[in-house]
Parts: sequence; structure tokens; C-alpha cells
Amino acid sequence: MLAYPPDLLARGVGGRVEVWVHVDTTGNAGSGEVKTSSGNDDLDCAAMQVGDVMEFEPALNEGRSARVWTSQWVEFQPESAAGKAADPDRPPCEPFDTNPVSLSTDTVVRWLEASYPPRLREQGIGGSVVLWLRVGESGEVLETEVRQSSGHPALDDAAGAVAMNMRFEPAKRLGRPTAVWVHQRLTFSSIPRSR
Repeated sequence: MLAYPPDLLARGVGGRVEVWVHVDTTGNAGSGEVKTSSGNDDLDCAAMQVGDVMEFEPALNEGRSARVWTSQWVEFQPESAAGKAADPDRPPCEPFDTNPVSLSTDTVVRWLEASYPPRLREQGIGGSVVLWLRVGESGEVLETEVRQSSGHPALDDAAGAVAMNMRFEPAKRLGRPTAVWVHQRLTFSSIPRSR
């Protein structure tokens, strides 16, 4: 309900969208693509944001967690959403046909290691930060916002610094690069050093 575009809700416009979501080995969903459109770009975009926050039991392949794509239906019903406020902290939704793809996968681990606040690492304190990233038409990260804090401001700040260095193959809309907001989980993990 928080992703429901307020103008469509006010006009009583609803619809169903089938989205592809990528589920990682921990069960967290990532940015997906529209599989079956509602016929309304704003609803399709909102459905992709709903897909981004889904959580699943991880898929298993021969007893080990595996990454998978799955399709999910997201339905917007005006009568069910009446009286519910939109999330004021949600970045605006821009429709796109092709997801941005990280070109920094191999270097992110090194950047996380280099940016890990030493005091927290020495104490064995880690955590995951989920960020909103605004990825520009050239694939650069233009800005970040904390979507879900690690509980440690120093880790949140370090994750933001790492994210600003990331590069992407940009999202596309009708074959042309477009700027979009996506979410990215960055995890700092440390084993306390024995004394």
C-alpha cells in the first residue's frame, strides 16, 4: 500500500502487475522487471518497488542456497488502500524496461574491506545496510539514501561511500538509458580478532 501512487489511488485506478524478482542466497529480493504490465507505467513501477522489498525462503539446489528468478503478481486495489498514506521516504518511481546491472561486483568486496570502520571491525561488529541508489543515465551513482540502517551510523556512512564508487550498465526505457532509483544491500562482516 505504501508504494501505491497517490494520484492513482485518489482517482480509484488499480491493476495487477506480474514482476520478475531476483532472489539471492539469503532470500532477499532484488530489482526485477515487469513480466506482465498493468498497462499503466506508474503502477508497473510501483510493483517493481514492491518486488524489491519481498523476502523469501532461499531456494535450494542440491541442499545449498541458490540465486533464482521468480515471478510474483502485485495487485493494487484502490478500495483496500483507502486511508493508507504513501511512504514519504520512498524515492520517486521512474519506469524502465531493463534493469541497471552492476559493473562493480568484483570490486565492491575490496571497497567494503577498505572502508570498514577499524574500531567496529576490531570489535567484531558488522551489519547490512540497504541503500537507495540513484543510478544516472551514464551508470554512475548520483546519490544514496539509507533505506534500512545497519544500526551503526559508521557502517551506514561507509556503505554510502562505497556505493558512490559503484558503476552500472544504466537502466533503459524504450531502448534509451534512463536514470532510476534502485536498492542495494551492502554487508560488512567481521570475525573478532583473538587476543
